[in-house]
Amino acid sequence: MLSLTQIADKHRTDKGSLGPRRDRPPNYYTDVYSAYLERYRDKPIDFLEIGLGVSGAQWTAELVTDVNPRGGASMKTWYEYFPRARIFGVDINECRWLDNDRVKTFVADQGSPAQLEAFVKATGVSQFDAIIDDGSHRPDHQQVTLGVLFKYLKPGGLYFIEDLANNGAGDGAEGRTTSAAAVNTRRLLRHFKDTGTFLAPNTLVDAERLARDIDFVAFHCTRPSFRLVFGGSLSRLVRRIPVYREGRERVVVLGKR
Repeated sequence: MLSLTQIADKHRTDKGSLGPRRDRPPNYYTDVYSAYLERYRDKPIDFLEIGLGVSGAQWTAELVTDVNPRGGASMKTWYEYFPRARIFGVDINECRWLDNDRVKTFVADQGSPAQLEAFVKATGVSQFDAIIDDGSHRPDHQQVTLGVLFKYLKPGGLYFIEDLANNGAGDGAEGRTTSAAAVNTRRLLRHFKDTGTFLAPNTLVDAERLARDIDFVAFHCTRPSFRLVFGGSLSRLVRRIPVYREGRERVVVLGKR
């Protein structure tokens, strides 16, 4: 049986250890996902991912490759990894060509609470076992999506947010994945983990309910920095020690009470 990383590399999603192409390095997220999701592998779960890496009129994806000329690598990865799961995908671009016997895709803007609510209603699913946000990566969108969808997670379920960055209010970042409407999501959830309260500004929907429902918050670094250790002289490298620094975490996992 292939590991999650092997399946991800087969389909060349950036979640694995190869990445979609040479100029797009891998994120190594499958190390985190396999640790949390292995228990679900052979179960008939309902699984959801936001952001499918497909290009269209609303958004140009950067993950299209020769292996996946139309994108959608992660949907193919989850389909193979979870042989008994119903897998739902949401993207701002239409991608029904990814649909099959267990995969169903929908179109929605993750920055719109109304569209997210309509999507959930259309699935007919009352609660999901696991949810991944790999959408626009904008902090305001991540927070809207978290506030809306967390209540549709089963007790004991898992909610993942990928690609945390210093891209929010006060960070001084620019580009299509930034927003001044909310503090960056890493900072928001780090503050909640430490204090039980959410920083402002944020775009959370029903923040009080969300605070009650969160069981735990866990951050993960997937690209460590290294401290170099030299022996005898500066010309002889003895070893490299991985160093994980707070503020560089790329993935956060939230558990549901």
